[in-house]
Amino acid sequence: MNITELCSSRKQALVERWVNSFFASYPLDSKGFLRTRRDRFANPVGETTRMAAEVLFDAAAGADADPNTVRQALHDLLWIRAVQDMPPSKAVGALYLLKDELRRDVLPAWLDAVSERKQALSEYLAVESRIDTLGLMALDMYSDARERVFRIRVEEIKHSQSQLIRLAGLRREQAVPAPETENRGVEE
Repeated sequence: MNITELCSSRKQALVERWVNSFFASYPLDSKGFLRTRRDRFANPVGETTRMAAEVLFDAAAGADADPNTVRQALHDLLWIRAVQDMPPSKAVGALYLLKDELRRDVLPAWLDAVSERKQALSEYLAVESRIDTLGLMALDMYSDARERVFRIRVEEIKHSQSQLIRLAGLRREQAVPAPETENRGVEE
């Protein structure tokens, strides 16, 4: 058994605990809702997080994962967090919580299963390195997403301001009475 197979055999439990650590970064009143509602329409944040976590777990474990699928899962996860105005450390930091889960569950089992400990540790550290790579990609994506959110907000403000200026101009025109024309040349 290699490290990828060991991670895959424990995937369901690891991903569930990792997703719960993602949810722990949300306010207390949202945590229960995110954890319990499994409907993608009633709880899009929870379901997007769960789906993205599975794809990202496979990528970190070393399973064959399409780079575009991994990038999209990372994008979906970080876009949610960018819109929620989380600081980067909190938004991206949740990815690194997978390391804690792996150290608690996979590393001891992996070191016990492989007689060549040096090779075992090297392979395990490769998994953690892939998590670090995902984290760096996530930081770039989060930064881009926050910039896009900022631009969208600026455009919304510009749009609403221009509407207010137009509306104020129309009201001013309506409030100022039109000058009356006098017949100055004709006397009665």
